[in-house]
Amino acid sequence: MKLYQLIYVSKSLAPMSKVGLKQILKSACRNNPQQGITGILVYDRGHFFQVLEGSYNDVESVFARIQKDKRHCRVNRIISYPIQERLFPHWRMGLYNLEDSTEFDFYKLKKCMKSLHELTSVSEKRSLAKYALKIFIELKEKSTEQPEDLIEIV
Repeated sequence: MKLYQLIYVSKSLAPMSKVGLKQILKSACRNNPQQGITGILVYDRGHFFQVLEGSYNDVESVFARIQKDKRHCRVNRIISYPIQERLFPHWRMGLYNLEDSTEFDFYKLKKCMKSLHELTSVSEKRSLAKYALKIFIELKEKSTEQPEDLIEIV
């Protein structure tokens, strides 16, 4: 199976509570293993950033469902491409809520999230998305407190 990765951003229609974010996480962790999907979801002040990994058909199927979700709008695919290996192979779906996090310095990441919604150039967005992804990889490598398959900073 060839692997595929898709990164998108979207805007929440209403502020998400911790309970609302946990519901999204539970649903993803329940459904993603059936489709072989892994990745991370990041939330900050009404903005979502998500990385999905899996087969092309499965990732595109999940993304099509996400686009119809009424909890957010302005769903914008930043980048999607074939990959050699998963960056989050054991994460059914990791969740970072940047609003409340004090464990890490998320200043650069918060700036990334805001910029991804403001930039208009596709190449700038792709470059910024890859930079944000690098930050998440570093966080994943540093994280020792939680099991790798369900990282949750909320």
